[in-house]
Amino acid sequence: IRELVFKCLLDKQFEVRTVTSVTLSGLYRCGYIQVNEEDFTCFSQMSKINYFIKKKGKNIVSTEKIIKRHGGVLGLCAIVLASPYDISNYVPDALMLLCEHSHDP
Repeated sequence: IRELVFKCLLDKQFEVRTVTSVTLSGLYRCGYIQVNEEDFTCFSQMSKINYFIKKKGKNIVSTEKIIKRHGGVLGLCAIVLASPYDISNYVPDALMLLCEHSHDP
C-alpha cells in the first residue's frame, strides 16, 4: 500500500495528488504506516527539486519536475497533518521546509 500511495503522489492529475496526501496522512495517523527518516528524507529531497530547465539561455518550467516537487510538498503536509494533537520529531523540520514553498506555483 505504501508504494502505491507514494506513486499516486506523483500522478499527473492535481486532484489525485491532493487526495493521496490526505490518504497518506490518515495512514500515518492510524499507525498503518509509520513516519520514518526515509519518508521524510524522500519528501524533503522531492520538495527541493528545481523545476526550471535551461534551454537556449531561457528558463523553461518543467511540468514533470513541478509534479515531483508538489508530491514532495504534499508528502511533508501529510507528515504534519498526521499528528494533530502532538508534535512528532519530524513536524518542526517539515514545517520549516514547507515555509520555503509558500510562493510556489
